[in-house]
Amino acid sequence: MTEAEVEDKRITLSEAAKLVSDGDGLFWGGFGYQRAPIAFAHELVRQKKRDLTVYTCGSEVDLEIMAGAGVATRYEIAFSAIEALGLSYNIRRRVSEGALQVEDYSNLAMALRFLGGALNVPFMPIRSMMGTDMVRLRRYRGDDKLKVIDCPFTGEKICLVPSLQPEFSVVHVQRVDKTGNAQIDGIVGEDLEGARCGKKLIVLAEELIDTAEIRTSPDKTKIPAMYVDYVVVLPYIAHPMMCHDYYDYDLEHLMMFHKLTQTEEGWQEYLDNYILGVDNHHGYLDLVGWEHLHKLRATKPWGY
Repeated sequence: MTEAEVEDKRITLSEAAKLVSDGDGLFWGGFGYQRAPIAFAHELVRQKKRDLTVYTCGSEVDLEIMAGAGVATRYEIAFSAIEALGLSYNIRRRVSEGALQVEDYSNLAMALRFLGGALNVPFMPIRSMMGTDMVRLRRYRGDDKLKVIDCPFTGEKICLVPSLQPEFSVVHVQRVDKTGNAQIDGIVGEDLEGARCGKKLIVLAEELIDTAEIRTSPDKTKIPAMYVDYVVVLPYIAHPMMCHDYYDYDLEHLMMFHKLTQTEEGWQEYLDNYILGVDNHHGYLDLVGWEHLHKLRATKPWGY
C-alpha cells in the first residue's frame, strides 16, 4: 500500500464530539497542567452531551468545565484541583447538589485499571491500597469498587480493582500523521495504557506531520496508528493548560477561571462567554486573542 492509499482518519472536532453518546464512558488523557483535552471538553458542552462518566488520574480545568456544565455526572479519578491556585469549586458544588458522583482511587490504582482494560483482563491486583480507607470505606460503588481476596499463591490478602474499557479514549498529543501515528513529548502519564483501554480512540493533536517524518523518529511514536480510530488536528487544544514544547500554561486565564468559579454566577459568566458564546474552538482562540496566545509559545529546548 502506498502512502497515498493509507486510511486518512482525520475528522473535525465537532464530528469527534458527535461520536460520543449520552451515558458513555470516557478515558480522559493528560495529567495536571499537561496536554489536557480542553477543546474537546468545550465541544462536549456546546453539543449538550449528558450523563457521561469520565475516568482519569489527575485532570483539572477540563473536569471543572464538564462538571459545571452538567456534561459529566460521574468521575472515577485520583484527584482534582487547580494546582497552585486552589480547590475545584464546580466539582464541590455539583457533588453537594447531588448532580455529580465522585469515586476516588489512588493514582496507581487508576493506572492499573487502564492497564487491565488494555490487557483485556477483568481486574488488576494492587497491594498499596490495602492500608487505606479506600478499602474500608467503599463509598458509591460498594463491593464493585474493589475486592480483597486471599492470594491463591501466597495466601496473603490482596486488593483487586476492576479494569476499565470505556466507549472512548480521548488523548491529546503533540504530533500525529493522518493515519494516527501519534507522538508525545515530555510526561506521558497514563496515556499509553488509557489509549489502549477504550473501545475507540480519539487522538487530538497540535500538529499534523507526514508519515515520512514519523518514520525518521519512530521512538517518539508513543501510540501507533493501529490503536487510533479518529484524528483531530487543532492548535492550542489544551489552553489554558500547557502542551510541552508547544506552549506554556496561561496563568492569567487560569487565575480568572478559578476566581470566577468560586460562585455559580461567576461560572455561568465564564461558560456563557468562553464556551457557549463562541461557535467553535477557533472562536474561543479568537476571544482569548492570538497575540496573547503567541506569547505562550514554548522556547526550545526548554519546552515551555
